[in-house]
Amino acid sequence: DYSVVVYSDGVYRPYFNNSGDEDQITSVAIGSGADLGTNLANAWYGASNMTTFTCLFDVTSSVTNFNYAWHGCSSLTDFPLLNTSSGTNFSSTWYNCTSLINFPSLNTSSGTTFSAAWFGCTSLTSFPLLNTSSGANFNSAWRDCNSLVSFPLLNTSSGTSFSVTWRACSSLTSFPLLDTSSGTIFSQTWINCSSLADFPANMFDTTGTLSAAAFTNAWLNCALTAQSIENILVSLDTNGASNITLGINGGTNAAKTTWSAAAVTAYDNLIVKGWTISFNT
Repeated sequence: DYSVVVYSDGVYRPYFNNSGDEDQITSVAIGSGADLGTNLANAWYGASNMTTFTCLFDVTSSVTNFNYAWHGCSSLTDFPLLNTSSGTNFSSTWYNCTSLINFPSLNTSSGTTFSAAWFGCTSLTSFPLLNTSSGANFNSAWRDCNSLVSFPLLNTSSGTSFSVTWRACSSLTSFPLLDTSSGTIFSQTWINCSSLADFPANMFDTTGTLSAAAFTNAWLNCALTAQSIENILVSLDTNGASNITLGINGGTNAAKTTWSAAAVTAYDNLIVKGWTISFNT
C-alpha cells in the first residue's frame, strides 16, 4: 500500500485507469504548486482501497473533464470541496463510490453531462443543491442510490435525457417538481423506486419532442398513490404527445379501481392519442 503525494510544479496527469496498480493506493494528497492540467478522465479509476483524497481547492480550477475520475473509489467516505467550475464532463465521475456518506456543494454550473455521475453511491442519504443548469444528459445519474431519502430541487431545465436517472432509489418517498421542459426520454427513470409514493403535478406539461419509448417502465414497481397517478396522467395528457409507451404498473402503485375521475379521463384521452399504458388493475 502507498500514498500518492503531489507537490509538482509541472503538469501531473494521473491516469491509473483501472489498470491494477491503483489497488495499492490508500491515500492521495495534492498540495500547493501541483498542476493537474485540464483532463482528469480515468485519473483514479479503480482505486478501491483509497480511504482519503485531499486536494487544495484551486488545484482543479482548470479541469474540464472529470469523466471516470474517481470511478470505483469504493472506500472513500468523504470527498473534498474542489474547484470544479470549469468542469463540463462529469460522466461516471463518482460511479460506485459506495462508501461516500457526504458529498460537497461543488460548482458544477458548466457541467453538460452527468450520466452515471453518482451511479451506485449507495451510502448517500442526502444530496446537495448543486448548479446543474447546463446539464443535458442525466442518464443513470443517481441510479441505485438506494439510501437517498430526499432529493433537492435541482435546475434540470436544460436536461434532454433522463433515462434510468433515479432507478432503484428505493428510499425516496416523494419527488420534487423538477423542470423537465427540455426532456425527450424518461424510460425506466423511476423504475424500482419501491417507496416512491408522492409525485408532483404538472411535471410533463411541456417537454421536448418525446420518443415512442419515452416513458417505458418509467414508474414500474413504485408505490404511487392514486393522487400521484392522477398528477402524472393529467400532465401527460396536457402535454399533447401521441403514441407513447407508459409504465405505471407493478409494485404497490395504486390500482386503476382506486383512480380519480380526473385520472381515468386523462387515461382515456391518452389511449385515444395512441398511448400504450401498463397499470395495476
